[in-house]
Amino acid sequence: MEITSPDIALLAITPDAEKVIETAGRTCYLSQDRITDESAAGFIRRLVASGHHSVLEHASATFRIRGASRSFTHQIVRHRLSSFSQQSQRYVNESEF
Repeated sequence: MEITSPDIALLAITPDAEKVIETAGRTCYLSQDRITDESAAGFIRRLVASGHHSVLEHASATFRIRGASRSFTHQIVRHRLSSFSQQSQRYVNESEF
């Protein structure tokens, strides 16, 4: 059985993702006045350490993954911090699969 690697392409990403996350997160704590050019990384580390992960959802990256196994896609879609659009097995002709 030959194993092939999936083809992965980055389609889009949030510009200045760290600043977007920091701005959204500081809204929760009313601490926008503490934003500096260097404050995002430390603030994000504190968010993650405290379990405040939902703020990370304000930034996103969109990928196209081709050639991945069905078992891989079933595992990856279980993660909350992602949204997925997956090829339909009901609407796509896979007679040549």
